[in-house]
Amino acid sequence: MDKMMNNPWFLRIIALVLAIALFISVKSELESDNTNASSKDVDVIRDIPLEVYYDDDNLVVTGPPKTVNVNVEGPRQLVLSAKLMKDFKVFVDLRELAIGTHRVPIATENFPENLNVRTDPVYVDVVIEERISREFSVETDMNESLLAENYVVKSYEVKPQKVMITGAKSVINSIGYVKATIAGDQGINKSFEQETTVKVLDLDLNKLDVVVEPNSVQVSVKIEEYSKEVPIALVKQGKPKEGVTINGLTTKTEKIRLYGPKSVLDKIDQLNVDVDISKIEKSGSFDMKLAVPEGVTKLSKEAIEITGDVTIASDPDAEETDEQEEPVSTITEKSFDQVAITVRGLPDNLVSNFEKPADGIVSVVAKGTAEALDKVQLNNFSVYVEATNSVVGESVLSIQVEGSSDIKWETSEQEAVLTVKEA
Repeated sequence: MDKMMNNPWFLRIIALVLAIALFISVKSELESDNTNASSKDVDVIRDIPLEVYYDDDNLVVTGPPKTVNVNVEGPRQLVLSAKLMKDFKVFVDLRELAIGTHRVPIATENFPENLNVRTDPVYVDVVIEERISREFSVETDMNESLLAENYVVKSYEVKPQKVMITGAKSVINSIGYVKATIAGDQGINKSFEQETTVKVLDLDLNKLDVVVEPNSVQVSVKIEEYSKEVPIALVKQGKPKEGVTINGLTTKTEKIRLYGPKSVLDKIDQLNVDVDISKIEKSGSFDMKLAVPEGVTKLSKEAIEITGDVTIASDPDAEETDEQEEPVSTITEKSFDQVAITVRGLPDNLVSNFEKPADGIVSVVAKGTAEALDKVQLNNFSVYVEATNSVVGESVLSIQVEGSSDIKWETSEQEAVLTVKEA
């Protein structure tokens, strides 16, 4: 061993081996450092809000997504920092663009220079439109199957009746319905009030992206038992006393409303009031209590006033009557229910809905001689409103009847309220 240690060649070889080992070690460490320093990472930062810059006082923009994804590539530490801090902006600037359709690039801001940034998508298609406001009437929408049996909606009242709707011009022009939808539990049998949100829909019932002011309205719903208005017919019963002649019976109450089940009321066309003429001794007025027909729950009046025209034979001042004169019939009218109102003269570019009466339905009473009334049928007269001069909005029009001039016509409503819209 001592000889080897003293041999110069042995020492030279050992030194060479150690030098080679040291060189390899240093080189490996330097390469490792360079690799770490130059390592890159790729990641996706998802759901970044997309900011849109435009004149939102006068314009409306549609098309841009609410969020986008951002692909980043670069040094691992910078990628991780951008993903955690999110102190950058992703936006489109439309302030210099005119009204119309455009494809614009998505821009980014505040990313480190060493990062390669790419948005997904890179471009977005946008539509820039004029912002307009228009006033619309609010329609009520209620599922009437929620009502208790034999109850109906008498009327709706909406406050405010009209709302201001703001949005893109094309969207405003596509509005088909502005509705206040009324909710409730099954078995409603009394009137109620409800605050409800206004819904704006197109003709296909798709919800539209608009601003409604106010966005909710107060709706009052008047509920009452099912009813039907019928004419009153005075029917003479019994015989007048000796020397007394009943020339006629009249009443100022021409119609009365009956309440009860629909199946019962639909069979009643008039209310016959039996008048015992054996108790009438002189001309004048008297009150008579009304009998409630079987199945009817109540009447709108409990009694009516009847006026009798009487001639007493012993009265020297009484006018002689013709013995051959036929009795005067008090039933000189004929009623028709569920008659639809026709809208005449409305321009082709407009459409209308009836606000009042509901569904454009009225009752019609024809008055005249029995001979003339026998000829009156539902198909030989018409009920209509003249809408030639109507404009967009709400119109109040007189309800008119076209029929025989020998007949006096009366309708349950004198005026109709229409909401007129662009077709």
